[in-house]
Amino acid sequence: MDLANIPILEILKYFIIFRILLFLWGKRDVLLIVFKTFPRDMRLLYTMYGKILFGWIGRRRRNETISKSLDIMTSKGPDRVCYYFGDEVWTFRQLQRLSFRVANHFKAKGFKKGDTVGLSMTNRPEMTAIWIGLGRLGVVTFLINTSLRGDSLEQSVFSVVTCKAYIIGRRKDLEKSEIYELDRFMENSESNLVHKKQLDIDALDFPTTDLANCLQKAGTHPTILKDDEQPNFLDPLLYVCTSGTTGIPKAVRCSHGRLTFLASAASVLNLNENDVTYSAGPMYHLSGILGAAWAVVYGAPNVMVMKFSASNFWQEVKRHNVTICLYIGEFLRFLCNQPVVNPEEEKRHKIRGMFGGGGMRPETWAKFQERFDVKEFADLYGSTEGNCTLLNLERKPGACGYIPIWMQPIHPIQLIRIDQITGEIIRDKKTGLAIKCKDDEPGELIGKIIDAIPMSRFDGYTDPVATEKRIAHNVFKAGDKYFRSGDCLARDKYGYYYFQDRIGDTFRWKAENVATTMVESVISRLTGLRNNVVYGVKVPGTEGSCGMLSILDLLDGQLDLISLAEGMQTSLPFYAIPMFIRLVNPRGNGLDMTGTFKFQKFRLRQDGFDIEKVEDPIFIYSTLTKTYRKLDLSTYKEVMKGNYRF
Repeated sequence: MDLANIPILEILKYFIIFRILLFLWGKRDVLLIVFKTFPRDMRLLYTMYGKILFGWIGRRRRNETISKSLDIMTSKGPDRVCYYFGDEVWTFRQLQRLSFRVANHFKAKGFKKGDTVGLSMTNRPEMTAIWIGLGRLGVVTFLINTSLRGDSLEQSVFSVVTCKAYIIGRRKDLEKSEIYELDRFMENSESNLVHKKQLDIDALDFPTTDLANCLQKAGTHPTILKDDEQPNFLDPLLYVCTSGTTGIPKAVRCSHGRLTFLASAASVLNLNENDVTYSAGPMYHLSGILGAAWAVVYGAPNVMVMKFSASNFWQEVKRHNVTICLYIGEFLRFLCNQPVVNPEEEKRHKIRGMFGGGGMRPETWAKFQERFDVKEFADLYGSTEGNCTLLNLERKPGACGYIPIWMQPIHPIQLIRIDQITGEIIRDKKTGLAIKCKDDEPGELIGKIIDAIPMSRFDGYTDPVATEKRIAHNVFKAGDKYFRSGDCLARDKYGYYYFQDRIGDTFRWKAENVATTMVESVISRLTGLRNNVVYGVKVPGTEGSCGMLSILDLLDGQLDLISLAEGMQTSLPFYAIPMFIRLVNPRGNGLDMTGTFKFQKFRLRQDGFDIEKVEDPIFIYSTLTKTYRKLDLSTYKEVMKGNYRF
């Protein structure tokens, strides 16, 4: 071949082809993964954009608030079942009428768009009717965690949101509970509530109004509002209280649009009005709200229970022919721990799919699928306020979601390196920008804030300072903003994400985030001891991390564990009570201090409750006796086998 006669453009063409082939050969492993995961990735894109996003955009254009969704479902089938609750059957007409009564009553009392009403109730259909009815007026409902007690209640409720009124459900005789309203403008009403540090109607010693009787007198006609009084799709509907990494409770804004978006995630299981759903999570929490919202948004009847019971679960499911179940990892573990009576009977149900969040342990997932023959799982990772939503549609054991690897360079959700002790973002020394994690490298999950896209919005909290603390600036370029999830995850080479742990001064136990600083302040008050630290430790066979308390300044070695346990039961929610107590020898080297005189928890987490490694005395909490006893070798072995009941 005479190279001199070949045109220069031909040479350039072959050179470019050669360079492309060389580049592709160098990326052959990545290309093979892209080819292998292509069907998976297309399913995700179709679900996220074809179903969820475009459906959300349509509802926004129609300004379809949650109350309008209820009206639409009622017009389609007013006598169709909306909720099953014990022996009660609620139709869409009943729910709509009660929500109209709520709206008309509170409008007559002068409540208007932008006001806030605190709501403390156990799971009931009336609870949904209340926040939908208030939402018709643009009034925001502040959902109060009914597990809170004492100081934690005061910090999480009365200091977070200013409520114009409180609605409190009776705690005793729950099957016959009624709804009560506390008008905050009553004389000394708020000071009385703060002094009581509890929201139990039976314990209040000042007059209250029987809301149930008031609602009977209210009309069931649609509430008439002026145009400027009408609630909008992006207006706040609910405030959900959450614990932050600083330990200061924050009220998360959940708009009509946000709740609609979160409920729309169930479209991954093709949820429709022919399904029957089951939810047992507390309705001050998303795990309970979503089940109620599915009925309103999709028209799928919801089996609502007051509290999850592993022994009654299958009875309820079979009684109502449930097809879709809303779960958290702990629920499935409890069901797997139930004794096997009839293996074949356990598989005779109509559940076709499970929808949940938080990332389930692989062994729990596999055990549940094999034992109960449930084929479809959709795992959702996310938070009430956050924009880092991941979906696991492929039933990958242990994974909480995935992002196609070819989308990772431009995707709004990223993993960045952080200091595992301080939680601070590690930045490049030259550019000052954050550093992305490599495959299998743990880091903090962050999401780019894009207001125009529902899954990338961050509506923030009622406290602007708290909102700003969750935003990282100048992450990958000057001027960008990212939401910090506070969660440590890792990603494998296929794009699957795996939850590792909470970052900073929080841990997750019993499906709740626990702020360690809040627990530490309560314990300091109860014991009079200043140098104590609380942190999360992993326990075999359980989800999340349970609390452990280490005390340093116990010079005489004496501690009244009975009084401490009693004090924590009245001052802390059950999930925040430390399961282990370590009495650190002040003359030893148990607690290290940072340069700013803060205790380092990293070593303590590593030590855990290993009595073969730690010389200090360690005590374990009994949920049966509600007391602490010394952790001995036999009990330690039971814990490590996953047989100890926490």
